[in-house]
Amino acid sequence: MLRNILLLACLTLTACVPSTPPLQLAENCRAELTAEQLVARHWLSRAGIWRLRQGALLEVGSKKIPLEGFLRLDLQQQEARLLAMNAMGVVLFDLQVTAEAEQLHRAIPQLQQVQGLAQGVAKSLRQVFLLPRPEEQDQLENRGNNQRLWRSQPGGSLGFIFDCQGDLRETRQQAATNDWRVVYDQYQAFGEFYLPMQIVMNDYQRNVKLSLWISEVKQEP
Repeated sequence: MLRNILLLACLTLTACVPSTPPLQLAENCRAELTAEQLVARHWLSRAGIWRLRQGALLEVGSKKIPLEGFLRLDLQQQEARLLAMNAMGVVLFDLQVTAEAEQLHRAIPQLQQVQGLAQGVAKSLRQVFLLPRPEEQDQLENRGNNQRLWRSQPGGSLGFIFDCQGDLRETRQQAATNDWRVVYDQYQAFGEFYLPMQIVMNDYQRNVKLSLWISEVKQEP
């Protein structure tokens, strides 16, 4: 078990990059929303507090580590708090993440000794749930069954792909200091909101792939 726990922290391990899932979009529809409508519909741009139970598979090179987690996601405050457990239900760590910082509230002794653990996990959580976000001033590309909002960045670009329903399906950053991709899939309705039940993040610089399957959704009043 200790060996698997330590692998969780090895986010800079050099190995083959895990494969990236293809983006599958409906073909028999047209995407015709404005940039303002896309930003407003984006599920992470709306105010609200969600409690998400999720299974996860962390792939570091050729290593695969199954995990379970409870995530409290406060979209108004741009804050995520993750309680992560292994497959046997042992709590590994409790991590609070904001757009600017992170705080490790507790962790098992083996993980407390691993340098960069909180920073590595926090970066993944930010990429998936907090930042960056599409903006109304981004450039809009209409591409038939999907639309893309994007902006230039030093050494590359940052882009967001929306399907014909206006749901965010991909965030992709290719820049001098960051090269990563997040795919959102299997949206389901929860009241007036639509949330993705499957999320896959690939960080190509760190050779890390994180797959999330959301199994339970609750919204705080």
